Amino acid sequence: MTTWNAEELARIAEPEMFDLSAQLEDGTMPKTVGIWAVAVDGRLFVRSYTGLAGKWYAPALASLQGRVSAGGVTKDVRFERITDEAINALIDAEYLRKYTPSPYAPEMGQEPVRSNTLEVIPLD
Repeated sequence: MTTWNAEELARIAEPEMFDLSAQLEDGTMPKTVGIWAVAVDGRLFVRSYTGLAGKWYAPALASLQGRVSAGGVTKDVRFERITDEAINALIDAEYLRKYTPSPYAPEMGQEPVRSNTLEVIPLD
C-alpha cells in the first residue's frame, strides 16, 4: 500500500480544509468541495457530515477514486472505508482537537457522521 510522504501529508492535513473531488462513473472529476480532514499515525481521513446527501460522498463510495489538494500538493487518491473501532476513536479525538471550537467538532465523532469515515490513500 502506498503511504503519505510526511511533508505532503502535513501540507494537506494542516490547513482547516482541503479540496476533494470524487471520480464520477464516467471517469470525470467534478468541481472540488472543501472538506475537513485529519491525519492520524501518518494516515489521512475524511468524514461526510451529511452522509450520502453530501455531493462528494456517494461518488467516492461508488468509484473509490478521487483527488485531493491543499498546501500546494495535489494527489490522485483512492478511498477506503474505515470501520475499525480503535482507529475511529483516534480519528474522533483528532477531529475534536483540530476543529474545536467549531460547534460541529463534537458531531464529527458521533453517529451517524462517524460511520462515514474514509481513509484517503495516495496512488503514487
